Amino acid sequence: VTAPLVSRYWEAAKQSATLFLIYIAPTKALVNDLEKRLSPPMQSMGLRVGVRHGDRDDLAGSLKPAILITTPESLEVLIFRKDPALATVKAVVIDEVHLLYNTQRGLQLSTLIKRLRRLSSNQLQWAALSATIGRLNDVRDFLFGAGTDCTFLVGQSKRPIDAFVQSVGSIQAFNSVVDRMLGTGSVKLLVFANSRRQCEELASSLQTHKRLSSSIFAHYSSLSPEVRLETERAFAASKTAVCLATSTLELGIDIGDIDAVLLWGAPPGIESFLQRIGRGNRRSNKTNVVCLIPPESPRVIEAIRFLALIQAARASELPIRRPFDLFGAAAQQCLSVIASDGGRFTRIADLCAFFEQQPHLGRTDVEEILGELAASGYLQRHGFKNQYGADERLHQLVDYRMIYGNFSAGSDSVTVHYKSKLLGEVPAINLLRAGGGTVVRFAGKNWVVQRSSRDGITVLPASSARGAVDFVYPGKGPPTDAFLPNKMWQLLHESDLPTDTLSRDLVDPVSALQSYLRGRCTQRQIPCCPSDGGTLYFTFAGYLVNKAIGLSTGNNFKADELTLWTSTPIVWANIGDSPELYADFFPSLFEVSSDLSLYQSVLPPDLQMREFLQMWLKDETIPLALQRLRNSTPVVVDVSFATENF
Repeated sequence: VTAPLVSRYWEAAKQSATLFLIYIAPTKALVNDLEKRLSPPMQSMGLRVGVRHGDRDDLAGSLKPAILITTPESLEVLIFRKDPALATVKAVVIDEVHLLYNTQRGLQLSTLIKRLRRLSSNQLQWAALSATIGRLNDVRDFLFGAGTDCTFLVGQSKRPIDAFVQSVGSIQAFNSVVDRMLGTGSVKLLVFANSRRQCEELASSLQTHKRLSSSIFAHYSSLSPEVRLETERAFAASKTAVCLATSTLELGIDIGDIDAVLLWGAPPGIESFLQRIGRGNRRSNKTNVVCLIPPESPRVIEAIRFLALIQAARASELPIRRPFDLFGAAAQQCLSVIASDGGRFTRIADLCAFFEQQPHLGRTDVEEILGELAASGYLQRHGFKNQYGADERLHQLVDYRMIYGNFSAGSDSVTVHYKSKLLGEVPAINLLRAGGGTVVRFAGKNWVVQRSSRDGITVLPASSARGAVDFVYPGKGPPTDAFLPNKMWQLLHESDLPTDTLSRDLVDPVSALQSYLRGRCTQRQIPCCPSDGGTLYFTFAGYLVNKAIGLSTGNNFKADELTLWTSTPIVWANIGDSPELYADFFPSLFEVSSDLSLYQSVLPPDLQMREFLQMWLKDETIPLALQRLRNSTPVVVDVSFATENF
């Protein structure tokens, strides 16, 4: 994406020694990696590549870069201070745009681009790219507005996926899988887990491997940037190594060629699955992935989940979600605009102009947001003009440098240190379980706690892993959506299962489940288990669909992504077949998240609810699931069907 933009603008930029291209990536790690890859070819053309993020500001010196790689939050800093270098920008690239689409950071960036256009003397050209986008025009509409003229490019770059699904009965069995894959040659494995605790547990289990005593790495968000960068460099330089990671390594950071990717449990959705398996064998024409079912998971259903992910990946099927109506980042941007002008009173109409590309952010909603910010002490309304200016709490946000981002407010945390080195941060609740002398697992190693207080946890290398405990990270895991459960149901009824993808011990039970279902019901029937206390329905419709139907029955119910239990039978022909028909239950469907950003938390309650409901209203799989269930009839299955498979 950089080559044609450089080809178009580089001669003029070289003559004037000015910034012409801003390249935006979602993380500092990817920013650093992109600089490493782009600098050599750019230097050969006489162009300087610079970086701007929390640890570095290459615009601060007298020699300005021609290309600046940055994050959305650091771009906010530049726009906030009205950096003169922005006046010459001619093009903007947004990388890994799927991580910004339908997010608060994406709405923030959409508004920042609008603000950047006012600071630049040029007509901006922009490009957005990703390997996992469901519908390209939706991304255009969300970031730039539906009326924006652009070209959509779809590259056909499919690689065959060589996948294998295996049930792992214990951590020791996991070690055996890794040992077999390492063989006797030079092999590098990347293992993705769905939680930091799992990363540490797996890393600890591999520490006794003779060949890997110094080549076991862990990579996740609680580790400090320094530790993560060290891990990336060391893993890239190793010939034989294993890295245990969460979603932090889903992005395209160059950590060398990976011989195979292992998944410890199915990821929450197809986008994450594609990003994870795409990290392996990038220099070959085939993707190798081993899908491992952890011992605590129901192995047959988890195998079906993996098969559905593999089938969707091979067919390039992705969920479609229309652009979300979001408001939290709009509050942040209103505050940022006012603060960047010294807090002076700003017309409501001028603030509204920054959201012209967002049809849901009309004057009424913007005024409601401004009124709530004033009531919370961030803004004050002018006595007689339609204007708002800064109040005390906004000045505090600027002083504390909290004005620039839309990340989750998160929980209270404490730092973890080894001597003078910052290893990372963990939730403060761990002070209750990590007293002096406790052996803890962190950063892929075992440590003994030396001191533990509100000032931080100081550790030293432990001589033994005996009695080691994991730090805890409260909060929900990554959410699942309606796409994958519905894909699982479709797979069970429409396709011959690729049993050659399954380990030998999974072939018979998985085939037996499919045969049983096909013998008892069609795709337009709902398996159920009635009992004296209620009825358990196997809907395969997703958590939100099951919860909405449960609410609409007026009965006691329990819902998860695959099943719905109700105290009395459901008349399926009477359920609503479109998301809008559940409006009476929206307040109950709404769930307050612990992952709200500061700016979401100060929104009026009705706008908080509207934000939450976007996943319900804009996911195009949900009405299809509702219509399937409405047109289905229940059919009784054996209780053993539930107890053996769920």
